[in-house]
Parts: sequence; C-alpha cells; structure tokens
Amino acid sequence: MRRLAISSLLLSGALLGSGCGANTSPTTPPDPKVADARDKINDAEKATVEAAKSKRDEYARAMQKRLDELTAKFDALNVRAARAEGQTKKDLDTKLEEAKVKRDAAAKKLGELKEASHDRWEKVKDGVENAFEDLKKAVE
Repeated sequence: MRRLAISSLLLSGALLGSGCGANTSPTTPPDPKVADARDKINDAEKATVEAAKSKRDEYARAMQKRLDELTAKFDALNVRAARAEGQTKKDLDTKLEEAKVKRDAAAKKLGELKEASHDRWEKVKDGVENAFEDLKKAVE
C-alpha cells in the first residue's frame, strides 16, 4: 500500500513537472498589417491634436483682437470720465470701475484659453465668451 502511494506520488510529480517547462514554441513575427494600422491610428491622433490646437490658436487670436477693441472702448470711456463733471463723472467712474473688473476677467479667461490643452479648450471657450459679453456690456 505504501509502495502504491509512493509510486502514485512520483508519477504525479513527473507528469506535473513535464507540463511546467519553458515554452519553446517559436514566436511569430508581428503582422505587418497590425503595425501599419497602429501607425495610421497614431498619425490620425496626431493630426486631430494638431487640428484642435490650430483651431484653439485661431480662436484665441480672434478673441485677442476683440479684447483690444473693447480695451479701446474702455480707454475712450476713461477719457470721457476725465472730462466729465458732477453726477456724469460719478456715473462714468462707477461704470469704469465695473468695466475694469470685467476687462481683467476677460483677459484672464483669454489667458486660460491660450494655456488650455487641445482637448480642454472647448470647455474654456464658453467662459471666455461669457466674460467678453460682460465686458462688451460694461463699456457700451
């Protein structure tokens, strides 16, 4: 009985040991179609990123031009306030204080847009447009 148990144990060990050897099957070379597809995907991703950056930069340039125009209106309002007197001057000074805050906010949002990543700038765009609309109302 004892001999049967030892024989069974040895046979089990031999069978298990033979199945645990290193994999000696040759590796297959990568499929050229897979490599080509991977390259095309990478190229498409790069093109998408570049297109998004280009679109962001174009929008930022347009908004910078708009900020410059609104700043010119702010400066004209400042000149009017300097020449005004009495209640008109008080009203213009109050309007100028509000407009300065709005101008600073618009400039800050534009800076955030310029720094935004290619996949985030669209989200920042709404904030930029709102800030510019507020500035426009303040200087007109």
